[in-house]
Amino acid sequence: MIKKNKLVVGLAILFILLVAEISWATPSFRVKLVYTVGEGEALINIARQFGVSLREIREINDLEEDEFIRVGDQLLIPEHHDLVDGMFVQESIGQFYQSPNELADFQLDANQEYKVKIRKESPRKGIDISDLETLDYQIRRGDNLYDLAREFNASISVIKKLNNLDDSSVIRLGDTIQLPINNLSDKEVLYHTATDKEVELLARIIHGEARGEPYIGQVAVGAVVLNRVIDSFFPDSIKEVIYQPRQFSPVFDGQINLTPNRTAYRAAEAALRGEDPTRGAVYFYNPRTANYISWFETRDTIVEIGNHVFAR
Repeated sequence: MIKKNKLVVGLAILFILLVAEISWATPSFRVKLVYTVGEGEALINIARQFGVSLREIREINDLEEDEFIRVGDQLLIPEHHDLVDGMFVQESIGQFYQSPNELADFQLDANQEYKVKIRKESPRKGIDISDLETLDYQIRRGDNLYDLAREFNASISVIKKLNNLDDSSVIRLGDTIQLPINNLSDKEVLYHTATDKEVELLARIIHGEARGEPYIGQVAVGAVVLNRVIDSFFPDSIKEVIYQPRQFSPVFDGQINLTPNRTAYRAAEAALRGEDPTRGAVYFYNPRTANYISWFETRDTIVEIGNHVFAR
């Protein structure tokens, strides 16, 4: 009986030593998950995805109640993982290395905390950009992908795929990128493609034709020029429309060469941004001074602004 008890005690001591040795040999790692906010994601949805409360996710990221998250923000997820080995951490960290040798040399320290980025499958993989029409756009001061996507009626994912941008890429002042124009109107495309010389020329024709007219009347003259550019009956560029023979009197009387005033430049910019007080007119004339008045009177009058009649 005494021998049997000694055997039981001996086995118990051996078991305790083995457990102690395993606990000492296999350190515990604490992992913090880092989530990168994607397009269209809300904080409440991210919280639900990871089974945590909105309050918890706000607290761990020091977010105020009225503070919003943005695409590209990195959020700590309030969910900790205690591991008996480093496999999960090493596999996760390994996603950021190109060479397996680098990972082999990576050492994890016992009882340390590691941040692990959560990899999401890119939504761009299923996006087809083969049929998209694009334009070259030079990044200006204050531009960002969110505003450009909204302005071009496209998604951030489409723009990223067109330009081979990943979530860590940034756009810089002066960079030239491709932007889709399939969802833009003809006038919106014209606005985004007009050169400085064309803006100058548009201001000159406005100044020559409508200086002295109310501001809205000057915008209307600019709108007529642009309406002609997108009308298949007329030439396809601002310069060709303005210099089309026998169309605008300032061209053949020399007033096109006058330096525009500030109002003319403002009116040109407004017309290019899409303002059109004429509601689509492609003709305008002054009934008191116009030649070929009988021909103009055969057109459909849309609106009268100042001394000009605008017609189709």
